[in-house]
Amino acid sequence: MTDQENWAQQPPPPWAAGTENRQHELNPELTEDQINIVRRYGEEREIAEGQLLWNIGDRKRGFFLVLDGELEIFRRTDSGEHVIVTYGRGHYGGETATLSGRGALLAGRAKGRTRVLAVSTEKLRELIAIEATLGETILLSFILRRMRMVAEQLGGVTLVGSSSQRDTARIRTFLSRSGVPHEVVDIDRGADAEAKVQSLHATAATLPLLICDAQRLTNPSNREIAECLGFAAELTEGAEFDVAIVGAGPAGLAAAVYAASEGLSVVVIESCAVGGQAGTSSRIENYLGFPTGISGQALAGRAYIQAVKFGAEIAVARELTKLNCGDPFHMLELDGADRIKARSIVIASGAIYRQPPIEGLATFDGSGVHYGASYIEGQFCHGEDIAIVGGGNSAGQAAVYLSDHARKVSILVRGEGLAESMSDYLIRRIDRAENIELLPYTEVVRIEGDDRISALVIRDIRDGETRRLEASHLFIFIGAQPATGFTADDLILDDKGFVKTGDALSIDELQSAGWKLARRPYLLETSCPRVFAAGDVRAGSVKRVASAVGEGSICVQFIHQTLTADANA
Repeated sequence: MTDQENWAQQPPPPWAAGTENRQHELNPELTEDQINIVRRYGEEREIAEGQLLWNIGDRKRGFFLVLDGELEIFRRTDSGEHVIVTYGRGHYGGETATLSGRGALLAGRAKGRTRVLAVSTEKLRELIAIEATLGETILLSFILRRMRMVAEQLGGVTLVGSSSQRDTARIRTFLSRSGVPHEVVDIDRGADAEAKVQSLHATAATLPLLICDAQRLTNPSNREIAECLGFAAELTEGAEFDVAIVGAGPAGLAAAVYAASEGLSVVVIESCAVGGQAGTSSRIENYLGFPTGISGQALAGRAYIQAVKFGAEIAVARELTKLNCGDPFHMLELDGADRIKARSIVIASGAIYRQPPIEGLATFDGSGVHYGASYIEGQFCHGEDIAIVGGGNSAGQAAVYLSDHARKVSILVRGEGLAESMSDYLIRRIDRAENIELLPYTEVVRIEGDDRISALVIRDIRDGETRRLEASHLFIFIGAQPATGFTADDLILDDKGFVKTGDALSIDELQSAGWKLARRPYLLETSCPRVFAAGDVRAGSVKRVASAVGEGSICVQFIHQTLTADANA
């Protein structure tokens, strides 16, 4: 699946590479037996020459398998239409957006008179879930095609801006974490950047500029981006669900996969992009089943596809503002005044790193100060000196990953070393890295710079002596602050703001919250019946990806119990 043009100016993320030698999986030809299986879920259609089967931006467009003729996949650019690939008999169009119902980034039309099997999005999900072998073939091809689209920037989405602008970084991060193929024109880098900006008729006043499906958006919000690209959830006012999950990190995605696979109607509300804090990790190496490690984004992307496969609806760039506990339905109020109902809720909104009291932090937050270390940050730091604050595994993973890109990495910790807070394998890698320096008993007191960070003023906490440390980027991985910005009067929190559950709730706390059931809360259940908390947002949780996944899946067992038992109470 190649394009005649090569627009790539930036290397693809690691998870999007490596599809070149997998053509048989990328573009499989179905056997007659497999075609007959598809017939059970679809209907034959005759398509006239040149007729569109779907257009760019179309959602829930369905799945088309070619019986006779050819299906042509193409994209539109300023220079015209460009054919990406042509499918003949036994082949089919589609990629992950076909399954999820996101807007199409490429269009499909008949090349000559063509006969196809048309399968609706709902029936396609049913096929993939029930027909295991064929479903695996289709699903793998969808994933590989999206990977190729990202690697080759196929999709007609262009971001123009300066790498020193915080909103440019925000938009780029949102696009990347959402798996959107896009081209980046950095006005600060590249000999042809100025010419490209002029050709797009962009000016300083319009930057950052996002071009998608012929629309031009100046500094769009994440929600506006999702709407432009057709992956903003279409939530109906007052819609009812069995389970509403707040947060699409490891805990929330695990709950979504297990709940949806067991036939419950599921909606996931995510304020940013799928993956949560774990999605910003460059590599997780101690997660069961991945001996060579896996990036947080790749892990989240796989879980997202699993959840969608079973029918979960995932609403990104949507924020929960208020939770009203009720019976039999809880009410969730979202930004934009939308409201939905759910019989049960899983709060899996996670935690964020705290912002330490550093002079100048607010000035450079998002434009030199980072709270994650994905491949995007790696590109920002190429050949530069950087500093990392924190001594936990997240800081260690970031240091090891960024050392392959940065000229020098300085790790700043207030203690004497890393042994008490970091896994041994990371410590050994840091010790062996020639360009990583550990600065114990050290804290950052001030950030210096004009348009971008030029240096940090650091202090030795033992004697108070300060000095300048050359650095152009600062990464912060300290402290955990629960992401509980929504209002929920009946939820009991601990003194740090984490949600209390199960036996951690006292009788007095339950009474103050208005608990009316004869039973005590189940494990992971909050002070509001049928509302659970899982992962980093829960008081007393182990801050690990595997623990979050376990808690999210366990919640589903108790959801079944509460929906049955409380209905009969």
